[in-house]
Amino acid sequence: MLMAGCATLAGANYVSLDDEWQLGRQLETEINGQVRIVRDATLQNYVNSVGQRMVRQTNMSGRPWRFYVVQDARINAFNVPGGLVYVHTGLLAQSGSAAEFAGALAHEIGHGVARHGTRRLSQAQEANILASVILGRNPGALAQIGAQVAATGAFASFSRADEREADQMAVQLMVATGYDPEGLARLLERLMQEGGSSGGFFSSHPGPEERVRNVRAAARSVNRSGLRMDEAQFAGVRSRAQRLG
Repeated sequence: MLMAGCATLAGANYVSLDDEWQLGRQLETEINGQVRIVRDATLQNYVNSVGQRMVRQTNMSGRPWRFYVVQDARINAFNVPGGLVYVHTGLLAQSGSAAEFAGALAHEIGHGVARHGTRRLSQAQEANILASVILGRNPGALAQIGAQVAATGAFASFSRADEREADQMAVQLMVATGYDPEGLARLLERLMQEGGSSGGFFSSHPGPEERVRNVRAAARSVNRSGLRMDEAQFAGVRSRAQRLG
């Protein structure tokens, strides 16, 4: 409903940060009522710990961010405007290392920090509908947006430039929090071998081959000495996620 539209001047974002976070709180209620939120303290604490450490490296560290684990076997994660990130159990269960998982999480945080979701919404012809949602005058539209996010695992169809920017930010966030960005490249390669059919972030353009090349090129520009591919606690997290399916 809000995704198809014309371009705005220079990719302008007409949604203020305060309005974006208000929209996020509204969408959080809608989405959480439609997906299966995992109430496993070990999984939730791990994802939140990694996510918050990454957020603290950004210019949005002063805003409240929330991280959720969703019971879904697909290898996926998605960002919702207003500091919301949802991680599928399938991503935790099938990541080969902590750095692979961290790469996907960093990418989604990158989308949020760059405000790609509300920037795409600003390009929609129905921007007045978005305004009415933020002001609380159109709960039906809010429910429809929430249902779309819950069904597709994505908030908007990001552009090639958006995806490249999120990958570049992911490399920076991984390095800042001690993870080897090679992990993101390996995760993309794994998905490429599986056909890239997981949906959401992983099926977006540019294709995985280009994304692997771009991530590795960015990784070569940083000092990777001392960065880790794995950490001891991730094995237990992965095992718990695998049991949930």
